[in-house]
Amino acid sequence: MSFTAPIGSDEERKSGTIWPGKWVDVTPYLKHYEYGYHTGADLNLNFPHWDGDAHSAVYAMGNGVVTYAQLYSKKVWGNLIIVDHGTVDGKPLFSRYAHVENIQVKAGQTVSTSQMIAQVGNGEGLFPYHLHFDISTTEQLRALPNDWPGEDKERLKQHYVDPKAWLQGHLQVNIIQVDPDVPVPPPQPTLQDWYIIARFGCRVRQDHSISATQVGSLMKGEKVSLEAETVNQDDFTWRRIRGGTFNGDWLAIGPTDQSDTFVSTTPPA
Repeated sequence: MSFTAPIGSDEERKSGTIWPGKWVDVTPYLKHYEYGYHTGADLNLNFPHWDGDAHSAVYAMGNGVVTYAQLYSKKVWGNLIIVDHGTVDGKPLFSRYAHVENIQVKAGQTVSTSQMIAQVGNGEGLFPYHLHFDISTTEQLRALPNDWPGEDKERLKQHYVDPKAWLQGHLQVNIIQVDPDVPVPPPQPTLQDWYIIARFGCRVRQDHSISATQVGSLMKGEKVSLEAETVNQDDFTWRRIRGGTFNGDWLAIGPTDQSDTFVSTTPPA
């Protein structure tokens, strides 16, 4: 199976150049800037005129199954698309396309290399037009599509790779992947175990709202299984609990502006 850059004309992408044509990466992998360390690439085109990238096509970098394709938040990411590409080099492979507009796919849909999945957007007016594109070689983006390590450089390196270097080294690979000709079953809730890391624990509520009835609490260090799907309400991001005493209830996992997080996939020290 072949991989390709997510932007550029057909001819530019077929050339194998990363990044193609006159596209540039204005915030490369691991660059430190106002939001922390960058997880991937900010792909921008100002030729033949300024904002030449606005509304241009965004393509899947390879065959896969869409796991997330929707508006995450008008305060942080805008629209997000996540594609699961199966297993490559013995590791999971996910690609993320952020700040896009005119989404062409939906969760559970199979996509093929170079299939148009969206257009370059500006994050619902949050940013100048560009495509944020990153590649993860763990399951992190399946459970947490909005993941952002921020200042935690080591956590970033654990979950993300340099997308330019990765694509340059994987233009042709053999991939363990769902056959794109086989119908995909309806997506099922994806669960992952999390640990409460908030100092004073977290309240559990019947619904995804701070005004909903509190049904209990989870203390720091307690383990809980949460669905991958998130809901943003009352300035918090919420996930539904599956299993245990609070099965079907809701937990706020952090503010929607990502200034803090109440849960982690690793237990607190």
